Formats: sequence, C-alpha cells, structure tokens
Amino acid sequence: MFRRKDFKKLELFGNGKKNTRVFKVMHIKTGKIYVLKEVEARSLDKLNEYKEEAVQLSKVQNHPNILQFYGYYFYETPHNTYKLGIISETINRESNLEIVYRKRIKIKQFFSENELLTMIYSLIDAFAYLEYVGICHRDIKPTNLFLLDNFQIKVIDFGESKEFSEDDEDDEHSAMATIRGTPQYLSPILWEAHVIHQIKQVEHNMFKSDVFSAGLVLFQMAALRDVNGFNQNTEQCNGERLIRDGLRILGKKYSNKIIDILGLMLKFEENERPNFIELERYLAKSNDYIPKPDMTLIQFFELKKLNKSNKSLLSQSTSNNNLNSKNNNNNSNSSTAITNEISDTQKIKIFNQYKIKNKLNNLINLKNAFWFEYGGNMIARHIISKNDTTSKWRLIAKYKSSFSYHFLTIYAGEEYGYFLIGGTNSNNTLQYINNQIIRKNSMNIERSFMSALFFFNNNIPTILAIGGYDYCDKGQLSSIESYDINKDIWSMNIFPDLNMGRSQASCLLFNQKKIFVFGGYNKNYGTLNSIEEINIEKKTCNIIKMKLPIPLRRFASVKISENKVLIMGGISRLCKESDEVYILNMENFNQVKYNSLPKSGIIEQEIYFDEIGDMHLFYENKYGTSPPIHIIYSFLDYNSV
Repeated sequence: MFRRKDFKKLELFGNGKKNTRVFKVMHIKTGKIYVLKEVEARSLDKLNEYKEEAVQLSKVQNHPNILQFYGYYFYETPHNTYKLGIISETINRESNLEIVYRKRIKIKQFFSENELLTMIYSLIDAFAYLEYVGICHRDIKPTNLFLLDNFQIKVIDFGESKEFSEDDEDDEHSAMATIRGTPQYLSPILWEAHVIHQIKQVEHNMFKSDVFSAGLVLFQMAALRDVNGFNQNTEQCNGERLIRDGLRILGKKYSNKIIDILGLMLKFEENERPNFIELERYLAKSNDYIPKPDMTLIQFFELKKLNKSNKSLLSQSTSNNNLNSKNNNNNSNSSTAITNEISDTQKIKIFNQYKIKNKLNNLINLKNAFWFEYGGNMIARHIISKNDTTSKWRLIAKYKSSFSYHFLTIYAGEEYGYFLIGGTNSNNTLQYINNQIIRKNSMNIERSFMSALFFFNNNIPTILAIGGYDYCDKGQLSSIESYDINKDIWSMNIFPDLNMGRSQASCLLFNQKKIFVFGGYNKNYGTLNSIEEINIEKKTCNIIKMKLPIPLRRFASVKISENKVLIMGGISRLCKESDEVYILNMENFNQVKYNSLPKSGIIEQEIYFDEIGDMHLFYENKYGTSPPIHIIYSFLDYNSV
C-alpha cells in the first residue's frame, strides 16, 4: 500500500465528477511516472464507497486490455474530509477514444476493416472477462476507453462499477439496480427510466445494458457520427429506426460480420441482446456451440437459445506414427487411453526406455506441483499421480509478505527447488526450497511475461530470463539476463539479445546446445509466429526459417524426442484461446497438427510427467483462473515405441 508522501505531483491532467482530479505523478523513490486519481469524500461511508473502485481494479489485473492498477492510499484532510488516491499506469492522453474520434471526424478518416475488427474483438474480450469475474463497468463511453497503437481497446475508470454474480444458467437473470452511466450511452431501458420516468432504480440485466453501451461506442467509431437518440423510443425520436438505417449505411463500408456484431449488440429489447460472454463465445468459436461456416452471428445466437439444454463438445482425433492419440471423454480434466490393454507396469517400462532413447533428461518428474498466488501470499500443493484427475490444490503455507503479479515460476531441480522471478513492477528473485521462501539478489531489469529456463551452462546452474515486458518503458524487451545460482548474481550481456522484443513467448533447451524461443507478443507486430534460435556455444541469436503454424503467446513448448517439440495451448491472434497441439520437427522443419487439448487456455506453469509418461498440465484461461486447472495429456503410443 502506498502513502501520499511517496509521490510528487507533476501535472494536473483534468477534473472529473465526484470531486475527482487526475494527476501525472512521480514515485519519489524510483523516479517512475504514474497516474494518480484523487477523489475527495465527505464521510467515511463515502470513502469506503469510493474505495470500491480500487478493490474492483485489483481483481481484474490478469487482462492486458484493462488499466494496470498499482495500489492506493487514503488520508484525512484538515477540513474533516477524506481523500483517496488510486495509482495506475500512464497512458498517452491523445489516445483517449473521445479525442481520437474528434480528430478522425474532422478529416473523415474512417477505420479500416481490420482496425475496427481488432477494436471490436478486444473490447468484447475485456468486458467478457469482467463479466466472467462478476464485475459490471456501468459507464462505457469513449472517454473511458483508450485506443492502443495496435488498435486494441484499453478500459479505464471503474468508479461506477459494481460487483455482481449472474446466473450462467439463466440468460434472462436481472436485478434491481441503481442507474449509472452517461445518458447518451445508456441502454434503452435505463434511458427511459432515467429521463422519462426520472426514477433512480430499475430492474435490468446490467451486463446486457453494458453490451448496448459498448455497441453504441463501436457504432460511433465505425460511422464517425454521434449516437444521440439511438437509445430512445419516443414520438420525437425512433432509436430502433436510427440503428437500422445506420447499420444499412454502414454495411456499404464494412463486412456483414461487423454489421452482424453491431446489430446484435444494439438490439433494442434486452431479452434479445446477448451478454459479453455469449458474444465472445461466438467470436472465439468456442466448443459450447459450433456454428456452421456460413452462419451469421444473429443465426448463431438464435440457435444457442434453442439448443440451450443440448450443449455438445467438439472432439477431434488425428494420428501420428510414433505418437498416440487420446480421445477426449466427458471428463474435461482428463484423456482416456486407447491402449487400455497395456498395464501400468508395462507403460512405466516403455516410458523409461523412451526417455533414454530420446535423451529426455530434463523432464520434470515430481510427486508434487506448487502454486504461488499472484499478488497474494498463498502457497498451494497439487499431487502428481498417474491417472489421477481428482486431486485438488491444497493450501500448505502463507508467505509473510505478498508476491508480485505475473512473476514466472521456474523449477531448478531437487537441489535448488523453485525460483520466482520478476513480475509486475518487480525485479525480485525468490527461491522456494525446503518449505521456505528465501529472498535472493534482484534482477537488473523489472520484467514480467518473460520466458525462462533452467540449465547447466558449463556446469554452472543457470537460469535465463528471456525478453519480457518492461512496465516502466511500456514495451517488449529483447535482452536476456543470466542468473548464476551458486553466486546469486544476475548478469547482462552474457547472451546476445533477441532479434526483436517479445513478451509472453515460450522457450526450451534443445540438445544442450541450442535454445529455441517460440512466438510471443510484440506491440508493433501483435501476436508472433516467428522462432529464434540461440546458440549457447557461439553466443549467437538468429530468427530461423520455420514459423509456428499459427501466431501464439502464453503457450507451452516441450521437447518430446531427440528432434521433436510439442506446442500446446495459448492465445492466438484476436485474443482467441487455443486448444491446438502441434508437433514441430526442429531438424527438417516438418509440422504436424496433433490431438487437441481437452480445453483451450493459457499454459505458463511448469509441465510435469508422471511415471507412465502422461503430461500433467496446469493451465488458466485468459480470465486469470487461480489456481490453475489440472489436466492430463498423453503423447506416447505404447504399442509402437
């Protein structure tokens, strides 16, 4: 928790409602620049009400399209009032969506199809995440949104937000709630209650009201025209006709896909309008309902309502000469073996022979996995056992301090245990061994979302931190830091920089001579499919000719033979979660699509192998599932090894 005296005010950005002022500030100790939102409260009750914004922000820090929150402070003034200060990241004010809109409308500079689709996908994705964790924004408008350089949207200002749990099994679930928001961007039911009937509360679905508000903003950006009256249905103004005519005109400039999405978001009747999660399920083509290739969004939503009680999962099966496929069964946390006739004793023997033959000496074969809570202090353990999908995470300890957000956990063998490195606004290095947390020397750069690995470099136990994201400079890193575990020293420039800055990549050691860095993210190029090769002996780094089958970030790579690598899960472009698995031959550059994972999602935890060779994956979806979910995945064909 910060203190008021920790910061020096540099510039007043502006004033807002609720006695709010926004400043550019400098953290005196580190010299870092932040944004301070200062709100004055006339009573303790009001202070607690305003603190909810900080509480809500702290709960949604696992999404790149939501304002980065660092902490808050409060104090009592000499005038018997209270002031709350919320510390967040800095964003270029010129990228505020309202300012962007005003500039573009002057010169009639319309967004391209791809630019607008990126805006739509990222906005829906961010608000679907909020809905997933039960937080409704309630004040969606251009001034509360920023347009990033890659045309994704970033959401700010949670001053009107409310925590609310919607029943996933009841799409029409509504609640009596106080009306919040800006009149021009209210949903029709809220506008009528607020303006016509002048009442403060109305029963409505808050998430679907936010969908309409978001639809208005997106329409405004696409058409470069105000949306006054679009939420009204009076003798003077027919909002439904304005929407219908506006979309017809817009259809001459943009594809049916964009028009369908906007049309569904701007459905006048609330019960005909989807929520954000339903919208994203279609956009991500999730397995809940599989639309036909030529199905429009509206047809898809109608089909969803008709088939609400008949959900089906898409299962895929492919084969490979040396690798075994396991069909997905109804238990989404496990896979069922085709080769049931082989006993576990035989499988253990076969797997041990396979490891020796393919020189797989670096596989993690432990009886326990550990999880350390982002931004909290909990430490939990999960049992690793063959064919066991019933084990749960068990809380075993609490750290005396708090872990940072988005640090990386690396297992460095039985002798050294686990290392927790970097994280949001952190260059910490922590070692977890013998049930103790030991603070080690810090990294040279504060980096998060890096890739990292443990190996012996000339017999020296070493951890490499590769690339990552620098929260101070707001960009991807290309540098590599090397950590000598014995000397407890982080060093720069021992290994060459990457050819491009990349965060959220995956890396692995290959034949003790090379390190491959796969995919990741770069703010100028988006999600990447390129691969870099680091030669350990020659100290060189080059981008190789082979590319990933699809651009990916926040995924797993694991070596499964002398020359083959599995690429699993992650997030592809337009923030789509992936359940796909690929086999890459790093010698002849062949690629084979393999059996899909039981679920799509992010895999950033260590991968564990049990005694029969099954992989134990711990993955989270992009909503920041905590702790991660356990699944079992097999790659061996015991009959042909």
